[in-house]
Amino acid sequence: MVSGYCRAGQLAAARRLAAAVPVPPNAYTYFPVVRGLCARGRIGDALAVLDEMSLRGCAPIPPMYHVILEAACRSGGFRSSVKVLEALHAKGCTLDTGNCNLVLNAICEQGCVDEAVELLRNLPLFGCQADIVSYNAVLKGLCMAKRWGDVEDLMDKMVRVDSPPNIVTFNTLIGYLCRNGLFEQVHEVLAQMSEHGCTPDIRMYATIIDGICKEGHLEVANEILNRMPSYGLKPNVVCYNTVLKGLCSAERWEEAEELVSEMFRKDCPLDDVTFNILVDFFCQNGLVDRVIELLEQMLGHGCMPDVITYTTVINGFCKEGLIDEAVMLLKSMSSCGCKPNTVSYTIVLKGLCSAGRWVDAEELMSQMIQQGCLPNPVTFNTLINFLCKKGLVEQAIELLKQMLLNGCSPDLISYSTVIDGLGKAGKTDEALELLNVMVNKGISPNTIIYSSIACALSREGRVNKVIQMFDSIEDATIRSDAVLYNAVISSLCKRWETDRAIDFFAYMVSNGCMPNESTYTILIKGLTSEGLVKEAQELMSELCSRGALRKHLMRHFGIV
Repeated sequence: MVSGYCRAGQLAAARRLAAAVPVPPNAYTYFPVVRGLCARGRIGDALAVLDEMSLRGCAPIPPMYHVILEAACRSGGFRSSVKVLEALHAKGCTLDTGNCNLVLNAICEQGCVDEAVELLRNLPLFGCQADIVSYNAVLKGLCMAKRWGDVEDLMDKMVRVDSPPNIVTFNTLIGYLCRNGLFEQVHEVLAQMSEHGCTPDIRMYATIIDGICKEGHLEVANEILNRMPSYGLKPNVVCYNTVLKGLCSAERWEEAEELVSEMFRKDCPLDDVTFNILVDFFCQNGLVDRVIELLEQMLGHGCMPDVITYTTVINGFCKEGLIDEAVMLLKSMSSCGCKPNTVSYTIVLKGLCSAGRWVDAEELMSQMIQQGCLPNPVTFNTLINFLCKKGLVEQAIELLKQMLLNGCSPDLISYSTVIDGLGKAGKTDEALELLNVMVNKGISPNTIIYSSIACALSREGRVNKVIQMFDSIEDATIRSDAVLYNAVISSLCKRWETDRAIDFFAYMVSNGCMPNESTYTILIKGLTSEGLVKEAQELMSELCSRGALRKHLMRHFGIV
């Protein structure tokens, strides 16, 4: 009955029932209660149950300690788990090294390595002796903290206390060294392995090869791959794929092709990852004809192209302008047992937009939704960007509304694109209204949005409105961004209103924003364009003498 109450979540009733049992209950009566409390993070109550048990002459059992410590590690910080460990010890619970290792692992995962080292040192106080698992846990934490000196000290201690490193120890070390490009130390660690009777396994070599490839040392990686059989290990597909990816990334196709041939010769079957690496390489290099052959080879090797494969090929087609082929492949995916995802559709939609095929894009978008594949913000932003570039801002605004209907909230990019489109279309007041909508939805405008509106207002000669908007900007970082002011100064200069640009320059300085070289360049260009060469020359000479402008720019503006 106690277990039944616990399963129903009625822990208080379960505790009352256990306490009311007329005969002394055993530990297994209380165990479901302890487990239920721990599952809900009620560690203090679980410890209180242990006290109740002691009062009734019922000794707790070791699985209880494990459950309590596991919950403490899961729900609290390292201090919480250590306190629970201390509380259990104070209650006279007989802890084992496994209990302490649970806490050690949790502390290291939280990045509290110094505390883990201290606990390792204090294990005897809990009646426990550190074992290889204890040392490996702390060693991993030290590696994660990049404390190589402490790692070496701990390794020495392990040997001294007769707890020699094992294959897990060396895998941890090799992984750390490879991730940090310390390949000279890798050779030292491999030598230590043989001293301790450990033989590198396939996983270790895969780690070494991966680290070496990421550092760009492909010749070394290939050499290790070739030497593996002499160490009694046959390279697996993971090792080959790692080197293959490195060769393809470095565009060393002839060597990559030779490596694939070697895989065939050495009876190492190609897998989905192998083919995806090759597909990606061909698509990146515009070799779409080879991609079609490769897809056929995949099927011949019993590998089914997945959504990543198809999406990569579709992207390759679109980059080469083969939009019809991309559409056909997208539509054929389902018949091949692979359902297109949002990324697949978005790539084709972008391709159609780039080709100016808006009607086809609209049709594909409808098909996408009908197939139950919901567009995401990137999908909508792709279409919105196309419409705004074409000056079809009203349709872009309709898409903003459609986003909400499809459960997709417009983001900063959505609003930024439409606001810019409205500004360029001369609909500045609508842009300002949309800015307010955006702010009311809790999205903070960035420099790009303010620049778009500021430029639009400047083109209309509404500089006072620009100043009003700038004064309302709460973000000090944006308010002091020279890019924002430069956009307005540039717009005014293009309208041959250099006098107003200079006034705005003064406002910029008074607002605490330091002009940069671009600011001065815009003003000098504006003065020169209006025929005020003397004024431009005087300004430039003064700026050059103050080191605010480079002298060679005088020739650039035709001012000598």
